[in-house]
Amino acid sequence: MSLAYKEGIKIPPPAMHQMIVAANQDIRQVIHNLNMWSASEKSLTYDQVKQDSERARKDIKLGPFDVVRKVFCFGEERKQMSIADKSDLFFHDYSIGPLFVQENYLSVTPMNARGDIKRHLQLLSEAADRISDGDLVEKKIRSQQSWSLLPTQAMFSSVLPGEAMQGSLSFMVNFPSWLGKHSTTNKNDRLLQLLQVHMRLKTSCSKDELNQQYVPHLRKFLTRPLIEREQEGVRDVIDLLDEYNLQKDDFDSLMEVGQYQGKSDPMSSVNSKVKAAFTRTYNKESHMTPYSLVTAPKKKRGAAAQETEDLGMEGEGGEKVVSDAESDDDVTNNPMIKAKKDSKKKGSAASKEKTDSGKGKGKGKGKGKGKK
Repeated sequence: MSLAYKEGIKIPPPAMHQMIVAANQDIRQVIHNLNMWSASEKSLTYDQVKQDSERARKDIKLGPFDVVRKVFCFGEERKQMSIADKSDLFFHDYSIGPLFVQENYLSVTPMNARGDIKRHLQLLSEAADRISDGDLVEKKIRSQQSWSLLPTQAMFSSVLPGEAMQGSLSFMVNFPSWLGKHSTTNKNDRLLQLLQVHMRLKTSCSKDELNQQYVPHLRKFLTRPLIEREQEGVRDVIDLLDEYNLQKDDFDSLMEVGQYQGKSDPMSSVNSKVKAAFTRTYNKESHMTPYSLVTAPKKKRGAAAQETEDLGMEGEGGEKVVSDAESDDDVTNNPMIKAKKDSKKKGSAASKEKTDSGKGKGKGKGKGKGKK
């Protein structure tokens, strides 16, 4: 107001407040609008400023935490929002916004319930149904690239749940826990697929059957000997792993996949010395498996170029080509075959070389003496 007074601009205080709200408290935009609107006339009315402020309203980018608060807002703030304004909240971030609504709608105390528990449950049911419909629309959008359905998803995933559960949040806005659970689900699915491949010759089941029928019993029979008989049960556990063509990593995968919330981990009852004895005994032995365990070695910088030269890939230079048949015939490259080191032969060969070298030196000295 002091700036308007110094510039000789007549504007009522409510009009100035309307201008500040439209600019979202941005002082630079307020000064710019005041200068532009008073260029032709120094006296501004409230209706004129309100009309111009609606056209010059500043667009702001809200984060998902602020969006979810506005979705469930109530009172005067909600009355000022049109159906288009409520739908625009969804488009601030339509990928993660619905997850925030789904995570936090249970924490809202709806004003329409007015303390009635039955009415509260009915509103929760309505919001859950609309969120489920929004998930179906999103699946349609993602699977068939039907992006024209985004306004429909905005109504089901944001506007309608907000209308049903408008009220105050009882707790702070929580980050969607679905993201972490989805990551864990993908990891367990990957581990189950690997277990199914390793047990293929011994079992004929799907991943779901493996998870429901095999994993609980295998966990029990793999941990019970270690708990009851401690180190004496290590041999039974290793034999059971070999029977199903499983590795030590598969043992850990079974323990992780079969662990559910609320149930105790059986490995927590196993003594640490028994765990160490089990790992030590398993690593000392060689375990034949019907699948390959080849892992790509880590190469240093520049090793790839050197390797291509050593392999001799045939090209314009006419270099030699190493065929797959030749590489397969070389047993030293096969990870399933472990060659024994013949230390006795090396020792005898080394001693023989020493004796031969000693004889040669003696003969040379003898010849030299004879010549003199």
